[in-house]
Amino acid sequence: MHVDEEQLARWAVEGDAPDPAAADHLRSCDRCQAELDELRRVSDLAHSLPSMEQPSDEVWTRITGELDSTEQVGPERRFRSRTLAAAAAVAAVAGAGIGVGATLVATDEETPATPTAIRLEPLAGKSGTGSAGIVQVSGAEELKVSASGLAAGPGFYEVWLINTDGKRMVSLGVLNPQAGGTFQIPTGATAQGYRIVDISLEPEDGNPEHSHDSLIRGTLPS
Repeated sequence: MHVDEEQLARWAVEGDAPDPAAADHLRSCDRCQAELDELRRVSDLAHSLPSMEQPSDEVWTRITGELDSTEQVGPERRFRSRTLAAAAAVAAVAGAGIGVGATLVATDEETPATPTAIRLEPLAGKSGTGSAGIVQVSGAEELKVSASGLAAGPGFYEVWLINTDGKRMVSLGVLNPQAGGTFQIPTGATAQGYRIVDISLEPEDGNPEHSHDSLIRGTLPS
């Protein structure tokens, strides 16, 4: 009589030691010990993945069904089928979000965090609207900006970050209002109070300073 696969899976996940009777069985049964060793390796992998919710009763029902189905195959396949099904149970209990029969896959790809956008509103006597939000990319901050309906005029549109003290500012770059843009934020700038997003109309005069002709503006959350 072999140890129940679900019990093996729970020992592997929870790290509990088998009771004395089961421990005696494992010492004399290479098959059960091999299954437990394999499940512990799967558990270690599952715990290294991002954690998710504990599986529901429905998940356990499907796992149990998979375990039961292994009894219908021939003896030459039964051991591996039982181990794979129990491994799926380990992955599910460990919260790795892996279904029965799925393949364990890990990825190191980084994806930008979704920004929380703010609205950019027109200043008095100006027109236009827009949005801006910070995205985190490989530990650095970038500002994603879009705009529409900006007042037309000679020159170009420029994106600025203005400090909340109202005195300091830094240019992030030129904005194409049809396409929008993503701009690198200087390291630590937002933490130092550079949180007011400003889009200005700049003349083609070669002067790098702000024209004092701001069109739309909004403040990033602290």
